[in-house]
Amino acid sequence: MTVSREEISSILDGVLFLPVKLYSLKVNQRPNHSLIEIVLDNLEHPYGSVSLLECEQVSRKLKEELDRISPDLDYTLKVSSAGAERKLDLPGDLDRFRGVPVRLVFLSEKSDHPQEGIFRIVNREGDQLILENFQKGRKSAGKKQTTLNLKDILKGNLYVSI
Repeated sequence: MTVSREEISSILDGVLFLPVKLYSLKVNQRPNHSLIEIVLDNLEHPYGSVSLLECEQVSRKLKEELDRISPDLDYTLKVSSAGAERKLDLPGDLDRFRGVPVRLVFLSEKSDHPQEGIFRIVNREGDQLILENFQKGRKSAGKKQTTLNLKDILKGNLYVSI
């Protein structure tokens, strides 16, 4: 017996509670076994991190519901946080993570190849993103600002400087 992505998603609708929401869901079917991978997001945390306790609560509630509706289901369940260097959902996360360092891959008139940089998001004005070059350990004053068109941003991740 297996379980579908839609069934898991429906169960999660009743299990998840704000500020925790679903970041991604994968259900890999194998003969007589399902691998269920759930990644969570915390809308109130500056980096979207979900605590171990929150992951455990979601895992426990989902397991209880799966055992109730499909007692014969053979599955492996993995519940985790999206992580500190998670992929950004563009363009929405650009507003959400304003002021946080991000690594962006973008198109530039200066090169035929995609460029990459680490920036702090200053503001978004329509289709323009105002960025400040990020340098570890430096205050904001005097940093060079860059403006990018949203359509030129290919991908992005949060950036954690240690």
